[in-house]
Amino acid sequence: MIRFLLPIVVFVLFILEGTWFQIFVPPSQDYEYILVPRFVLIAVVLISIFRGPGIGVLYGIAGGLLYDFVYTDVLGIYMFSLGFTAYISSFTYTAVRISYMWQMVIMIGAILIFEWMTYGLYYVIGYTDILFEDFFMVRLLPSWILNGFAAILLLYPFQKLFRRLEDYEALQQR
Repeated sequence: MIRFLLPIVVFVLFILEGTWFQIFVPPSQDYEYILVPRFVLIAVVLISIFRGPGIGVLYGIAGGLLYDFVYTDVLGIYMFSLGFTAYISSFTYTAVRISYMWQMVIMIGAILIFEWMTYGLYYVIGYTDILFEDFFMVRLLPSWILNGFAAILLLYPFQKLFRRLEDYEALQQR
């Protein structure tokens, strides 16, 4: 049962992004900022750090495909962006695995790269016509700050989960 825990956690985070967050921070015309939670991205980056690039990319592609089916009309943008971001953020060094600071730096960088990449792909195919300056001030910066705080909150529980999974795998190999 514990082997299904990680996919269930990622799926629950996906559900929380679309439902729970929209209830407590509803979109409004009064605000000039757009907050976009990326809890699945944070989870995928942590998976790629602790479990390796292969598993991280697999979760990234699966999570991106969910995003594409549920939220967009163009298939493949989120799937590619999330998988690619998982791959480039997969630093499996021991120093990264034990350092909260390095994990936060990688997650903050991954959030920036992911948001910039999805905007760039949408801009190149002509799906959006928002200028980068407007995108940066209205969506990227507020979402980056929001997801930075979410990363801080999710970091410790995920580290605990990965330690428990490693203990379970070590026990299984005996």
